[in-house]
Amino acid sequence: MSRLFRLLGSLTIAVPLLIAIAAVLGWGTIYEVRFGTAAVQQFIYQSWWFQGLLAFLALNLALAALERYPWQRKHLPFLLAHLGIMLILIGGIIGGRFGIEGQLVIPEGHAERILRLPQKVLVVRQLNPGIAHVIPTRFETRAWVHEPQLTFHVPLEQRTIHLTVDRYFPNAEVAERVQDGGTEKNPAIHLAVSHEDAQDEAWLFAKDPDRFGARWGEAHVLFFAPETEQRLAQLLGATSTDAPDRGVVTIEFPELKIRRDIPVPKDFSQPIAIEDTPYVVTFKDSFTDFAITPHGVTNRSDQPNNPAIALTLTGPEGTDGHLVFALHPDFPAIHGVQSKIPARVTYTHATTRFAIPPNSIGLIRHPSGELSCVLTGDGGQRQAESVELGRRIHHPWLGFGVVVDAFYPRAMIVRQFTNRDNEVRAELLHIVGQDGKDTKDAWLGLRSAIELSLGEEPITVEYREAEHELPVTITLLDFRKIDYPGTQMALGFESDVEVTDSKAGLMLMRTISMNNPLRYKGFSFYQASYIPGPIETTVLAVRKDPGTPIVYAGFLIVILGIVSMFLLRSRSQESTEDASR
Repeated sequence: MSRLFRLLGSLTIAVPLLIAIAAVLGWGTIYEVRFGTAAVQQFIYQSWWFQGLLAFLALNLALAALERYPWQRKHLPFLLAHLGIMLILIGGIIGGRFGIEGQLVIPEGHAERILRLPQKVLVVRQLNPGIAHVIPTRFETRAWVHEPQLTFHVPLEQRTIHLTVDRYFPNAEVAERVQDGGTEKNPAIHLAVSHEDAQDEAWLFAKDPDRFGARWGEAHVLFFAPETEQRLAQLLGATSTDAPDRGVVTIEFPELKIRRDIPVPKDFSQPIAIEDTPYVVTFKDSFTDFAITPHGVTNRSDQPNNPAIALTLTGPEGTDGHLVFALHPDFPAIHGVQSKIPARVTYTHATTRFAIPPNSIGLIRHPSGELSCVLTGDGGQRQAESVELGRRIHHPWLGFGVVVDAFYPRAMIVRQFTNRDNEVRAELLHIVGQDGKDTKDAWLGLRSAIELSLGEEPITVEYREAEHELPVTITLLDFRKIDYPGTQMALGFESDVEVTDSKAGLMLMRTISMNNPLRYKGFSFYQASYIPGPIETTVLAVRKDPGTPIVYAGFLIVILGIVSMFLLRSRSQESTEDASR
């Protein structure tokens, strides 16, 4: 009778526990549909309370097994089943607490060893001295809380910064308004473009290399605000420069009173010594149509819409990196780029010898304040005329019409942020920084950074995924997208990679495909997806789960329990038949 009561007591614990776990799993399914896999993993499956439920269930199974002590041979299937399930639960808990899971994003020809984790962090930096604090966050796990009012105390040298996140938008959208009256020169124009029955409008900013031009079909509309008469004459076509096919980089050393023109070579592997100077230039990359996308820097097309050159200049002072634009030579000065070496670097592209490419409408703001435009065709045709606000400009070779209806010499952008819904897609934080009585605030998006001028030394705050450094470096040698015959539907993806383990002095060549992962030092690399573009980029899912062997052992023991149950039942039947005879 006492044994029956103990059994009923264990059932009164086990049944509610199983119901609770089932309810949590059902809730997790709904939560994942609404907020995403990363959020449900952090908020539910990897939480201490859910893993506590699993641990309590494992303890309950252990107590249920002890109830049968002393054990007999007939208890073997029961004991093996309980032991196997306990190991599965323990392995799951270990994997949830100590496992690593993330993504490795590698462009073709590049190497990477930093793993992006699904968890998000705030990174606070002070450059002088070099201090960095990484603060774990969990805003996305409670996406419905739009005013978290969380304050983080960040100790820096001789001061403590208080950062408060008072608003969190999981799926933000921005409404942008441009107005005049800014504190700095920032020429901007608003224009309306029409072609046949299509119409569109846009703001162009002369000093912003990402927004100084736009493309409509074959036509390019560009806005320039030259600071010198020489640059103005080049835009208007009064002067021209003959340049090699890949263009010419000009480096001026004012202190040495030396200027050198260096044709852009075809081979970027060898540095080039600058004659009569102690300096060396190394070309890194070239772009005909430079653009910054959410996935990084890219070359949008082979048309000379925004030619640029990336290079380094090395000398006794150190090494400087330069990104110079043929159509935007004032980019470094506008953005306050600081260099160790006193030199001015400019770039002239062969196809832009008049600084305005073919099939373009080049709008030019003169130093005097007036506006003019230069229209170009694809056969070298050019036509210049003045611009009046509200008057239509007709492109004689493309049939486009452009009307400039607003011009602001000191434009500033006013942005208003709102939230669409609670789906975690475009995260945005409003951060308030405080250093004593000094307070600054700003909006901060995912994978972006802001600078807060607090006290004597500004700080930089970045919101991004957490990172984990892998023990190996993965280099993407080649990526292949395999389509179904006769279609553009993907049949599979393959990545040829080079695995470099510097500590072990080992280098491996492997191919990772959708059903063929790479496993090394406990990490598994799976082909997850890819990012198309001029440079194809592979996305590898990476996982390290120290609980996996325990889970596998648990499954094997459960199978042994099932097999032993059939064997014992068969022997019991044979013994019964022998006794009846």
